[in-house]
Amino acid sequence: MNPRFPRSLLLWALLLATSLSSYAYTNFIGHSYTSCLNCHYNPTGGGPLTDYGRAVSATAISSKMFYPDAWSEEKVAYTSGFLFRKPKQEWLRTQVNYRGFQVVRNPGSEKNEQKEWINMQLDGRLILKFGQNDKFVAVGNYGYAPLPEGVEDQPEWRSREYYLGYRFSPKFGMYAGLMDKAYGVKVIEHIAFSRTAPQVAQNDQVHGVLGHYLGEKWEITGQGFAGNLGQDADLQMKGGSILAERTTFDLHRIGFSALQSKNEFLTLQSYALHGRFNLKEGSAILTEVGQTNRKTFNGLDDRTMRYGLLQTYLRPFRGVYFLSNIEYFNRDIRESDYTVRWGPGLQFFPVQRVELRLDAYNTRSFSTNASTRDSWMYLFQAHLWL
Repeated sequence: MNPRFPRSLLLWALLLATSLSSYAYTNFIGHSYTSCLNCHYNPTGGGPLTDYGRAVSATAISSKMFYPDAWSEEKVAYTSGFLFRKPKQEWLRTQVNYRGFQVVRNPGSEKNEQKEWINMQLDGRLILKFGQNDKFVAVGNYGYAPLPEGVEDQPEWRSREYYLGYRFSPKFGMYAGLMDKAYGVKVIEHIAFSRTAPQVAQNDQVHGVLGHYLGEKWEITGQGFAGNLGQDADLQMKGGSILAERTTFDLHRIGFSALQSKNEFLTLQSYALHGRFNLKEGSAILTEVGQTNRKTFNGLDDRTMRYGLLQTYLRPFRGVYFLSNIEYFNRDIRESDYTVRWGPGLQFFPVQRVELRLDAYNTRSFSTNASTRDSWMYLFQAHLWL
């Protein structure tokens, strides 16, 4: 990174990354959903929910405290569709999303505390689907993507996802278009080191072809990609990845990932071991340890990065999740310096279509040559969707 890159732009990029998470999460393995294909059109998760996924969101994830006592779970599921009713046709689905948050920088500091509300996301999604069990799907989205703080320009409107998918059988499908890379655990935080080091964060989508196999025990995804064709040709990260997971004891997932990508300036080779563990009653543990080998065209920034992630989700009752997050990152394993980031969080789904979330992040750098203060950041998110 250019040393003169403005710090405000970097902070804004981190905040933007945090806000653009999907509203169905990998910790839902705690509800015994081991595969993302149960609830998503995209087999690796993220993006629009299927009709079944919306019903699960309404009847298992979201609280029922604001629904009339006389309402059955079947009626709650019925209102999970667009415009609060079950669609009358089977081939078209639409969706609208809004996400914004309050960020507090340097909390508690009389001179440096800063508070700001940021509108981060407003987009529309369109799904066309045909055949039994949505055998063929066409998915796309388009929406608002704010620019970094300090950039004097109009907000950007763009698509982060569009693809075609065809399931040859319940076990095997092929997908082609602009999609996320298939790698690792898709945790909520796009700023997680497990996402930034291998470049699988919020703006790292690629055009390519993805094959997906879902067996009784194994789920395997392979992807070849030509980079994001909307970028300049010399910046497009071309390569491929594989993501494999095995179901153990019918409740848990353990797996591995490997990814290689390169452009004219940079080559990345990443691999990871990961696990998702069901603690029952909606609670779960997510883990990932990995390494990324980075080589630059001039050799000036060649290094191997190593990271670790541990997240816990505890669900005391329906609609509420208590989070804890611990991350480790060593930007160059030849050096002893490393960074630890940790913090608690609270995620609340008061009703279906509404998500509220509060997070605190503490970041501390350990170095033999320098001493730095811990940094704190608080975030409050509000997410609404139809």
